[in-house]
Amino acid sequence: MNKYILFFLVIFSNTLQAQWFESSASASVIDSDWDNARERAIKKAVKSALLFSGGTISSLQQVTNGVLIENKLALNSEGEIKALTIIDEHRYGEVGGETISVTLKVDIQTPEEICYGSNFPKSIALTRFKLNTPEQATDGSIFEINKLISKTLFNQLKLSPQSLDVRQYINSPVKLGEQYQDNKQTDTLTSLAMTTDSQFIVYGEINDISVTFKSKNSLSYWTLNPKRHFYITIYLYDALQGHLISSKQYRTQAPWQYDKHEKANLQSKEFWQKDYGQAIIALLDEVNIDLENKLQCQQPTAKVVSVNNNSLQINLGKSNGITNGSILSIFYSTSQKDQFGIERNSKSQYQGAMKVIEVDHNSAILRTLDNLPLGNIQINDLARIK
Repeated sequence: MNKYILFFLVIFSNTLQAQWFESSASASVIDSDWDNARERAIKKAVKSALLFSGGTISSLQQVTNGVLIENKLALNSEGEIKALTIIDEHRYGEVGGETISVTLKVDIQTPEEICYGSNFPKSIALTRFKLNTPEQATDGSIFEINKLISKTLFNQLKLSPQSLDVRQYINSPVKLGEQYQDNKQTDTLTSLAMTTDSQFIVYGEINDISVTFKSKNSLSYWTLNPKRHFYITIYLYDALQGHLISSKQYRTQAPWQYDKHEKANLQSKEFWQKDYGQAIIALLDEVNIDLENKLQCQQPTAKVVSVNNNSLQINLGKSNGITNGSILSIFYSTSQKDQFGIERNSKSQYQGAMKVIEVDHNSAILRTLDNLPLGNIQINDLARIK
């Protein structure tokens, strides 16, 4: 039998008015495509403004569907972003390593009803991604690319502390993904939740990094760099609940600027400045935004790490938006399998309330207001903040 505890935290706030936010971002130019680089830089700048304002990442879809007229973006009327003006644009760098930077002002109208989960950065960990076809890494000798990709995404996500509490990177193989879509993954997720002290786990599988070189008899062999593919599937799990939240495939390709038998140094700045490396970075930017969007409205779940009569400690703290003095109500939830093997849930509410009396970076201590004992709450029970 599994037990869950749901915490309901009461927050009072006034409706926010529309405000102008200024933000800057840059993007590398891939394969001389300045328009695509400009769009990516705008998206990154808008994302920063949305996170700072408390808006939702899903509003970036407005930017994608908008029409750029001179230095203003014409947007539809539905959504949080009411206007966007580019106030500065700068291009720099040498051919093959150009960058575009933009500074813009965004008029953001925060909706009256923001999803409750957006108030709490989610605890998350990443695992080493898998390279499904290692033989494809022979060209360029990029056999470690899965490790570099997963660590790069980890570092990117750590730059979003307003929405994510990125806790750990597991640099070892894990039994997740397409091969383990049945109950085999439950034990893995339980173990990862305990090891990383996190609720959410990100895993990826690199499905295709193939490149096809032309025959030496072909004129294009000497004049063109062949296109190299990059195809990856990203999985997002709720490790505490033991299930898959989402999986999404991402594809890109870019010129492979190495000779047939030339080795590519993945640890070098040169690799990431070439078109293929820049294409991967751009793709990971998209993954980053999608993960934040998926997690923004998720209700954070904590684990009870200690119980002492009328107080308990959970593994969420300041980094997750928990504040000292907050008043919480507790909801218990039990689940057990019936005779047909189907999980059946039932809920009951603790009659008292709890107050956060001490909060650290990744933990908080709560005490009952009426000094009554906590009853059946035990270590490793789950606490959901609502």
